[in-house]
Amino acid sequence: MKNYTISDRGSVYTKGDETKRNLILHTYKKLYENDASSITVREITKEAGISAAALYRHFDSLEYLIAVASVRFLDEYMKKYAVLLDCDKNFLDIYLEGWELFNHYAFERPDIYYRLFWGIENNVFGAAFQDYFELFPFSGSEKHTAHYYILLFNENMRERDRMTLRKLVNDHIITDDEADFFSYTNTLIVEGLLHSAMKEKEEKRGSLEKLCNSLIRKNMARVRD
Repeated sequence: MKNYTISDRGSVYTKGDETKRNLILHTYKKLYENDASSITVREITKEAGISAAALYRHFDSLEYLIAVASVRFLDEYMKKYAVLLDCDKNFLDIYLEGWELFNHYAFERPDIYYRLFWGIENNVFGAAFQDYFELFPFSGSEKHTAHYYILLFNENMRERDRMTLRKLVNDHIITDDEADFFSYTNTLIVEGLLHSAMKEKEEKRGSLEKLCNSLIRKNMARVRD
């Protein structure tokens, strides 16, 4: 018989799930304080109060555990993006503010966001997000439910952006060719500046975030013309 426990949110989890949650939270804490490269199996298992063997029973590798824990840095962004999608603004404003919301969190931790969306953890993003979501579920968009979840589980930033721009195509605000152009150029803008932000001190990242937002708005200005 499986042993079950009830979380503080009222959800029921097996003991194995609780161990995974515990490992993710301890790893997230380490990521919050340090770079991923400094994290070791020994320190995570010591703080979690389990053996290294137990860690590997739940996660294929330390690297994958770090990827799953990194998804927690997207938590507030994902919740606020759901609220943005459900607001009454026109979809062009939602698109622009969606990028600005992403950038707000991404430029706070460019190392995490770059690894997840463009770097070494991108190839496991979908699986990592799925594992995280099963253990830490949250409510998404009510008006655009399918779009919201398909978007979030997609690790390809250009495809994610193209999916959002499709709404503007369907409303005859932009053409398919323009959507392809914007999804290509806007993601390149974010990727390039986020990569630069990883090399900068925290106080410099804010100016790069503002530059990123400005360039995307200038790129999209032709839509309003």
